[in-house]
Amino acid sequence: MAKHEQVDHSLEAERGDTPLLPSERMWGFWEFTYANSALAIATWAFLIGGATALFVGPMEGIAAIVIGNILGVLLATFSTCVPCGKYGTEQFTFLRSMFGSNGSRLVYVLAVVFLTMGWLAVLGLMFGRSIDGLAGLVAEHQTDPNGWLVLASGFVAILLTGFVVAKGPTSIKVFNTIVAPALVIIMGVMLYMILSKHSFAELMAMPALDAPFADKRVNFMIAVEVNMAAGFSWWPYVGNLARLSKNERTAFWPNIIGIFGAASLGEVVGLLAAAALGNSDPTVWMTHIGGIAFGVIALGFVAFANVTSMINILYTSIVGLRQLAGKKLREMNWELLVLLFCVVPALIVCFAPGIYDGFFIFLVWTSALNSALAGIGIADYFFLRRQRMNLRHLYAPEQQSPYRYWKGFNPIALVALAVGFGIYVLVFNPQTLANTTLFTFVTASLPSCLLAGVVHYVLTRVLAERMGWGAYPKRHDGKTEVLDLKARGYSNE
Repeated sequence: MAKHEQVDHSLEAERGDTPLLPSERMWGFWEFTYANSALAIATWAFLIGGATALFVGPMEGIAAIVIGNILGVLLATFSTCVPCGKYGTEQFTFLRSMFGSNGSRLVYVLAVVFLTMGWLAVLGLMFGRSIDGLAGLVAEHQTDPNGWLVLASGFVAILLTGFVVAKGPTSIKVFNTIVAPALVIIMGVMLYMILSKHSFAELMAMPALDAPFADKRVNFMIAVEVNMAAGFSWWPYVGNLARLSKNERTAFWPNIIGIFGAASLGEVVGLLAAAALGNSDPTVWMTHIGGIAFGVIALGFVAFANVTSMINILYTSIVGLRQLAGKKLREMNWELLVLLFCVVPALIVCFAPGIYDGFFIFLVWTSALNSALAGIGIADYFFLRRQRMNLRHLYAPEQQSPYRYWKGFNPIALVALAVGFGIYVLVFNPQTLANTTLFTFVTASLPSCLLAGVVHYVLTRVLAERMGWGAYPKRHDGKTEVLDLKARGYSNE
């Protein structure tokens, strides 16, 4: 293969047009850990910790952070990172196997277009508030959470994000490797400063800032649900990051260290700071935690931590968009596509900055969708397909692929998604916090994930074979038709 052809193929693979061969994957264990850490450590981690402090005190809050995050991250990772890391496929291309070509487009719109644009706007505003806090520390500047400096800085953050993503995954890797370790150090220093002013016993005895219910069990489960939503919120993004990792194991374990570990650290810091200083907004309490010098350093690094998160989620979103929107969009200039995707988040920052103040409600609503999607993914890949995929079917023209289902939609998966979403809202309403007795025992995300997976499994077994949909292996056949991966340089390890 000529050198320019190798370069073109590498770009196509990085941008999702073809499966990545092991030799084309750039992230080993630590590179993927850095990427996940950079994605997880942002002021949204502090905000989630602050939101947890609204419902419970630090003792219960730490338990809620650990329980919620590990469950959410594990379920999201099993449903996305494991298959994408094994086969090197783009995440929403992989979803064709369970939702159909048009169904995967619908899921992309629901899980990525609406949510990613919202996340980019929220993170951009977090960046803006951090810059506003910096200006308040170093100059005679009256901070204003919706002032011109916040909005202008948020707009600049989105432009910077677009610039880095336009340069491709290599620039993202460099950005992550520099920022992530520095942020972990800052988290540790923040934790030390909080503990130097308040003893551990004193912190653990502090009450919730604004517990909405008299029943402590309900408040605790809401705190767990908020953190489980944080774990599930990675579902739309981590699959396309995992496909850049060297193998299946490398795609899985860094999530436990990077996303769970780093996010939990940031959330615990946010929880303790909110409890000690009485304010859940990190851009406020960071200005008081360690004096002017440390406040400037911390706010500066945390501001750019938001950018690392924005870069990662924007990259994965653009890669998915190119696979699902047709030939014309795939042929569009990559840089132009990135620019166009940034328009709506920039408009939200400028004209609807109030989205920041509804952060935790927005976060929990995402779990109603993502938990059901995770359940369907686990049921389909692990239990129905037995961890085997036919890449020829996955990348075949829509009219010829067995993953076409019914007019490009798999009604079974869509019904399972609707059932999972419905049971979530029935058990717990994120908007009003209304909940049932069941919620105090199992949260809302777990029933949503489990029921969506069970419905998908049962209906697939009952209907898919009769309809000839999906090329699922027959129950009595221990072998699944697969593409010879080793012949193409792939490994099932």
